[in-house]
Amino acid sequence: MTANRELDGIHFMLPTPFDANGNIDTAAFSRLVDCAKRAGCTGVVTLGVMGEAHRLTDSERGPIIDAVVAAARDDVTVTVGVSAESGRALAVRVQDAQSAGATAVMVAPARMAKPNPGSTYAYYAAAQEVTRIPIVVQDLPDQTGVYLDPAFIARLHEELPDAKYLKLEDPPTPQKITRVIESTGGSMGIFGGLGGAFLFEELRRGAIGTMTGFAYPEVLVAVHKYIAAGDAERARSIFYSWLPLIRYENSVGIGLAIRKEIIKRRGLIDTAYVRPPSPVIDDATRAELDDLLQALDLDVSDL
Repeated sequence: MTANRELDGIHFMLPTPFDANGNIDTAAFSRLVDCAKRAGCTGVVTLGVMGEAHRLTDSERGPIIDAVVAAARDDVTVTVGVSAESGRALAVRVQDAQSAGATAVMVAPARMAKPNPGSTYAYYAAAQEVTRIPIVVQDLPDQTGVYLDPAFIARLHEELPDAKYLKLEDPPTPQKITRVIESTGGSMGIFGGLGGAFLFEELRRGAIGTMTGFAYPEVLVAVHKYIAAGDAERARSIFYSWLPLIRYENSVGIGLAIRKEIIKRRGLIDTAYVRPPSPVIDDATRAELDDLLQALDLDVSDL
């Protein structure tokens, strides 16, 4: 598989497709991964927060990982979300992911009533003890309640050999990217997230890419390509043109339902089903989305 590859560029965060009855539609993963390949993504990510990992049973995880790895082949890397609520559970998930052929694992801190650096460090150390593949530290305090200070992130990176990457989702992200680069000496690869809402600024601050599920990954690939080529004006023009849709898709609380609706319209999944109690969108929201897409009238072939 792709276990020895370095990570960079745009990684498409895959939603988990369901059928109309709420069962996982593993066959749809091939369409999602093929979209990432055609878009020029360097990797895909599965079982993240926007993949509804917290709504899945343990027995559902394995078939998803297998389906994604099979679809990826050697064309794109596969990062698997393995976050858990204990170091022991985390270690098991890490082993399962790497045994299935994952390229890397993504780990958000365990939620605690009273978060403290010692416990969080021990949790990440439990992943390091069993992993043979890179760890992507996910900094997502909105979901975990755990704030990762740049100095603490630097400690993880320095003391845990496989903590090579950071997925930074602690806004304001551009400013924190600068602080993490200063703390790590620029040796840790930093990805953005949060729907790509600050991708342009994040890349200019030194991020190496993003891991997010914006329904048009082609846009994010183009922005990254032009920044890498030194054409900030072209990157800015593309980003600002699509920003209204990025903003709307990133709506707090219902962003996943909106994203799945767009992805369904693209023919990549058969239903926009989100597993309860995740909220669904109503007819008014669909009408707003229709209006926005019609007003923008954008075409990925122009990128």
